[in-house]
Amino acid sequence: MKRDFLVSFFASLIVVAILLFFVLSVFNFFFLKKLDARVLELERTLQSKLTSYEDRLKTLEELLKPNSIVSRYITAYEYFEKSRIDFEKIFSEIEDDPTTGYIRIFVVGNDPVWITIKDGEKIIFSRDIKPGLSPYRFFYYKEPKIATDYDIVIPRSATLIVGIPNRVFLLVFGVGTSHHPTKIVQVTQTRLENIARDLNLYIPR
Repeated sequence: MKRDFLVSFFASLIVVAILLFFVLSVFNFFFLKKLDARVLELERTLQSKLTSYEDRLKTLEELLKPNSIVSRYITAYEYFEKSRIDFEKIFSEIEDDPTTGYIRIFVVGNDPVWITIKDGEKIIFSRDIKPGLSPYRFFYYKEPKIATDYDIVIPRSATLIVGIPNRVFLLVFGVGTSHHPTKIVQVTQTRLENIARDLNLYIPR
């Protein structure tokens, strides 16, 4: 009796194990099918995105290749931008009203010199000035009739700060003169606290 019970018990276990194996096999089959479908979907999505990116890259290459619309636009912009700056310089040089007073900067040597002009604590101008005659004109008496980007109005009490003294010369175009500087002053110290006083500028009342 006991033996029959054990045989029946083990037979039942085997049947249950077979059923579980079958169920798990079916489950794994559907799971793998679903996973395969998901992978295929991801592959299609990735391929679609790659195709889209390739199309965009081709479009970008077309836009940026020589003689393209963008290339011609950039070339035209750079040309007109440079032309605008050149015209600014030309107008600045041509316009020379003798009723105004202004200062220009000349730097000697091979390296640029940092120049700062302040009105109290406010910085009006601050940048490297290349060797040679700077295109900037600093008007201490009256504004120019035709102002350009190179014409900067400063107060007569402005402070001048020079990065490297002795390499900077100031060309003063006094009131009532035209084209030729009234005087040339070498800056021998790092600061001129008051340009009107320190440069002995003639300023009409």
